[in-house]
Formats: sequence, C-alpha cells, structure tokens
Amino acid sequence: KTWGDKTDTSWYDEDETVFHITTAGQLAGIAKLVNEGTVTFEGKTVYLDNDLDLAGIEWISIGTGRGGLNDDKPYCFCGTFDGQGHVISNLYSRDSLLVANDDNERNLYRTLLFGNVNGGEIRNLGVLDADVSIDSNDVSAAGEAILVDFLVNGKITNCWTTGRIASGSYLEKNIGGIVGVTLRKCTISGCYSTATLTGNFANSGGYYNPNLYLPPETIGGIVGTRFDGNLTVTDCWFGGKIVVNSILAAVGGIVGYTDDQLGSGTVNNCMVTTTDMGVDNDGNTCWVAYALGGTVENCYWPNDTKYGPSPLAYVGGQSNEEQGTAVTDFTSADVLTGLRTNAGEGVEWVAGIGHPTFVWDDNNIPADYTAVDAAIASTATLDSSLYTNYSAVEDSINSVDRAKSKAQQTEVDAMAKAIEDAIAALQYKDADYTKVDAAIAKANALNKDNYKDFTGVEAAVNAVVRDKNI
Repeated sequence: KTWGDKTDTSWYDEDETVFHITTAGQLAGIAKLVNEGTVTFEGKTVYLDNDLDLAGIEWISIGTGRGGLNDDKPYCFCGTFDGQGHVISNLYSRDSLLVANDDNERNLYRTLLFGNVNGGEIRNLGVLDADVSIDSNDVSAAGEAILVDFLVNGKITNCWTTGRIASGSYLEKNIGGIVGVTLRKCTISGCYSTATLTGNFANSGGYYNPNLYLPPETIGGIVGTRFDGNLTVTDCWFGGKIVVNSILAAVGGIVGYTDDQLGSGTVNNCMVTTTDMGVDNDGNTCWVAYALGGTVENCYWPNDTKYGPSPLAYVGGQSNEEQGTAVTDFTSADVLTGLRTNAGEGVEWVAGIGHPTFVWDDNNIPADYTAVDAAIASTATLDSSLYTNYSAVEDSINSVDRAKSKAQQTEVDAMAKAIEDAIAALQYKDADYTKVDAAIAKANALNKDNYKDFTGVEAAVNAVVRDKNI
C-alpha cells in the first residue's frame, strides 16, 4: 500500500561510506533506516545511478518529525544524497497526521521526499510530477515541500521540482517548491521549481492568534519560510504557480517569509518568471520575498505592477535598484549577462526557453533543430507542382514545434525524420499525354491502305509508353 511495504535495505553496510542505489525499493530503504532512528548516514554519500518512478504509490518520507532541530541527529538524514542528474518521478503523498501526539501515525508530520535533513546535502536531483495534498484536518505543524520538509544546517544544490502541493486548513503550514522550512544555517543554490503551490489555511482548528508576530502560513516558490538562523538562496528561479486560498499568508516567488529575528535571510541573483501568484485578503504577496528585514540583491521579476514596484514591499532603506530589476523580456541579453556576472561559484547560467536557466537543465534549454532546418532547407529546390503528395511534406514542416527542450531531443529528431521521409515518399504526377493522344487520333483518322508503307506510323503508336511521369 505504501513504499514502506516495499523497502530494500540489503544494500546497506554500516562499515561503508559510499552507496549506489538503482531501485525505488532501495530509495525507500533509506527512509526505513533513517526513520527507525538507528542510521543517519552522517559522513556517508548515497548516489542515485538512474531515474526512478515512484508510480503514484504513497511515499514514506526520509526523516521524521522525531528528528531534532539542533544537534540531535536520529530520525534525520544527515549525509549527502547525490542524484547525479537523475529524476525521481510520480512522488505521491496523501498521508497526514490526523491525531495530535499520536506516535503511531506513519511519518510524524513529514510527507515529502525528504522529511528531515539535518547537516546533510541534497544535490543534482530532479523531482518530476509530484502530487502532494495535505488533509484539511491535518494537525501537524509547519514544513511541507516537494523536496525537503525540514532543512536544518543543510544544503540543497542543483535540484528542481515540478508537480503540485496543497496545504490543509486546520493548522498553518509553510510550503515551498524545494524546501518548506529552514533552521540554523542553510544554503540553497542553483535550484528551480515550476510546481503549483496552494495554500488552504482557514484556521479551522482555531489555533492561530492574530497577535503573534509570525504569519500563520507562508508560501514560497523555492522556500516556504526561514524559522531561524541564516538562510542564503542564490541563483534560483521560480516559474510555477501560487494559489492562495488561505485567510492570511505571506507569499514570495523565491522565499515566502523571512525576517531579522534570530538570524537573517539573503536572496541573491534569483529570478521569478511567472506572474501567476495569488494574494490573500491583505495583499501579502511580494515578487521575490516577503521579508521583514534581510537582503535581496541582483534579482529579476516580471515588469508587472500586480504587487507594486518593489519585490520587498516591507523592506525599508533599499531602493529597487539594490533589490534587483523588473523586466519585460527575460530573454534579453541584459538579463543573462546580469545573472552570469553575479553567479555564485559553480553556477553557470545559459539561455533557456523563455528565460535563462542552468547549463545542466535539459528541461528548459532549447533542443537542437539543426537536422530539422536542414531537412526544411532541402525542400527549397523542389517544385511542389510536380508531385501528387507534396501536401505531406508541407504537413510535416507545419507540424514542427519549436518549443521543445534538450530533454525532448528525440522528438525533435523525429520531426526531422518525418520531413525527410515525406520527401523520400514523394510521387511525381503522371505525364501529360494530351499531345500523344492527339497524334494517335490523327493517325487513326488516316486510311493506311492509301499509303505504300504505314508501318512507321503503327510502330510509333505501338511504341507509346503510358507510365511516364511528369
């Protein structure tokens, strides 16, 4: 019924420090080992050697709510997980904590791929088509995101997510496209999300006190909120959608909420490429981050007055220029140059589909259309009027989709082949035998008996070949 029923831990040896996994059962085995509280993977590295499909079966997070928020390592993943550029698809979760303080509940407040990462790093990993919905009566506390729910003293590098995540209405959540909540010192670099994030907080549990300093719910395209310590988000972009059904929520395209209490938040060299971001009744949405303090620099967001000219409506003392620049065209050379100039170590920005992205991001870098263009160019010497089926060539050219990515290169190559095949299958029209038929009619009108030798005419008529093409 869940991946907890399909775990494989046979590959784990406590004396080893490097592991390579290849199956979803082995990935679920990491969750089993960590969630039992006996293995943390501290000082160890797990490599994912191929793509995995979780097949829409209920996932059990790696790390639980029992995990410590400081130096308590049990029940947390504390090692390094390196996806090596591979993708985990169809992550699914409907598991929620419906009974407060019930240790029998499956995963104690955590629902996503990694529930609790403490002192560890997740890198070079994609999560495709996640489907996460938190029960409206869920009584668990903050921290829900597609990749990591709780990140403590951790790092996320070169990761991406797509899909959807929706919070419940009973108790506040902090939801993010990559990370839900960060504590202590955390760094997120070279990441992006195109997920749809939906906040549904309605205070149906009656727990929210409007006199509290913190907002009840936060929604961030990359990070939901920073609870304490220093958070640095650099070289990230969000191109998804944020839906706000919450009665009150702090929303930001990169970070949902940060302040200057118990640490600070820094957002640098990031991009929000979507305008599809909702607001609560109080209008608590900012382009980049809802930040009561903190630093936002060298960022880009849509040139749209939807949330006012500033991405940080509540940060005093910073001009828009210091924060970043609103742009109309993300494909302009200025945007790419600005990102490259301010990029962090190890980050390489390149031109992408609709906006810049990372050099490793095959999902958002244009495919190579060289073969398509060559196939189309080869039709320039063809006279369409000579063929019975030239419309097939025209149809194959008109079917070319110029919006494909490197990840879809095989589809682009198939477009080129379709044009080439249509050219190879061209059939000439039949030749025009009108003059031949007229000459034969003229010959047939003659009386051959009037001539000494009519055989030349007969031979010429008999020599007519009727299968010639145009």
